[in-house]
Amino acid sequence: MYLQLTQTKKLKKGFIDNTTLIIFAFSVVFYSRIVCSITRAPSIINLAHFAIVPFVLGVVLFTNRAKDRKQITIAYSFLLALFIFLVAVLASALWNNTGLINAIVSFMMLAEPFIFLLSIICIPMSAESVTRIKKWLIWSAVINFVLAAVQKPLIDAGKIYANGFNGTDGCGGVFFVSGAGNYVSASVSVAFSLYFFTNEKTYPLWMRIGVVFGAFWHILFSDSKQLLLAYLIAWGLLVLVNSKDFGKTIKLLSAIAIFGYGFLWCIQNLEAFASFTAWARPELYGPDGEAWYAKFYSMRAISSHYQSTLNWLFGLGPGHTVSRLGAWFLKDYWSILGPLGATKTAIGQEAIEFVNSFWLCYSSSLFSPIFGWAGILGDLGFLGLGAYLFLCYLTWQYLALDDSLKITLLAVFVLGFIFTQMEEPGFMLAIAFILGLPWQEQRLKKQTEQATKTAQRKLVML
Repeated sequence: MYLQLTQTKKLKKGFIDNTTLIIFAFSVVFYSRIVCSITRAPSIINLAHFAIVPFVLGVVLFTNRAKDRKQITIAYSFLLALFIFLVAVLASALWNNTGLINAIVSFMMLAEPFIFLLSIICIPMSAESVTRIKKWLIWSAVINFVLAAVQKPLIDAGKIYANGFNGTDGCGGVFFVSGAGNYVSASVSVAFSLYFFTNEKTYPLWMRIGVVFGAFWHILFSDSKQLLLAYLIAWGLLVLVNSKDFGKTIKLLSAIAIFGYGFLWCIQNLEAFASFTAWARPELYGPDGEAWYAKFYSMRAISSHYQSTLNWLFGLGPGHTVSRLGAWFLKDYWSILGPLGATKTAIGQEAIEFVNSFWLCYSSSLFSPIFGWAGILGDLGFLGLGAYLFLCYLTWQYLALDDSLKITLLAVFVLGFIFTQMEEPGFMLAIAFILGLPWQEQRLKKQTEQATKTAQRKLVML
């Protein structure tokens, strides 16, 4: 008995240590921008997570005592997928004579949320550990929302300065100040609200409904219309995914119809919703419409630089097209990455110039030619895209435990066609957090049920 208690205390201590590391890694990513904005700390702090998140995974793997077969299977599957993706990135870099630092940063930008998710999954968490990191996630979501709500009127009134952004663009919550920080901040609020409403049944219903309405208000005051479009499309995709389940399909279609009618009424009767009709202009979406011309500018530019059919397989190299790395990151951090051997092309900068010069692009990021899936395909080709989609498939297969999590994953997929949220570390690690917690809770529930059944069998045998 004494030996068993001693082992339990050691394990508990290990869990707390690993839980602290998870919280630390998340906080470094989630709060780095607001810390730099407030303290005027050097921008290199925004890069610290590229070393911290893999370090945390390494510690978790080397101290891991998990015995759950499913947990081990999932961990090995993600490790294999991450290795395949790393090979694809390096192959693209080698084929295109790209700097090694490009490959490293590109891999981390895209793979970091999966690395963080794997860190969460690997730990055989106790109920205490799950509760602890859950509270951290909840408070982080609250802080992000409150900061965004406060920032807008302060920026509008000239009380705080947001580098030329107006109150709408500048209300980035914990992502203040950054380009498109309003979209990222609102994305976190919406994803969290769905998770909280569906999974946190211990909280009263009025509170969970209030969180959902708060997230919707966040979309409105931050003018993040694209989010609503993304989640509506995700909702429709979920209906298709569940088409074999007739009962669930009817429920989802009914919910869509009710929401659609209510939203249409708001657009027609409330001034706050008027902006949602700004792009409802059919002439933009015709065969020769300006919407398609703007959106696919980058794909035309990328394909025009292909020198052989192998470019379709390997792309033009990490950071050489319209990924976040190619469009902004290399330029913003060139003083650090340049001396390390980074390479770049003119494609990303030309795409930015096109965005700044074409009225439809600078009016709304919905029509931006710089978006996640274009960046992956342009940088890494179909080889890298396939490897990345394999990581997405594993996430869907093992961690999409309910419809709310499925909608969130599908929304991230849709957002990849709109802008570069898929490469925003704070947002993607928040998504990983939201996916990992329910999985750990389900694992604990199954363990408890199994232990109860085992105890009952022993009593029957006695």
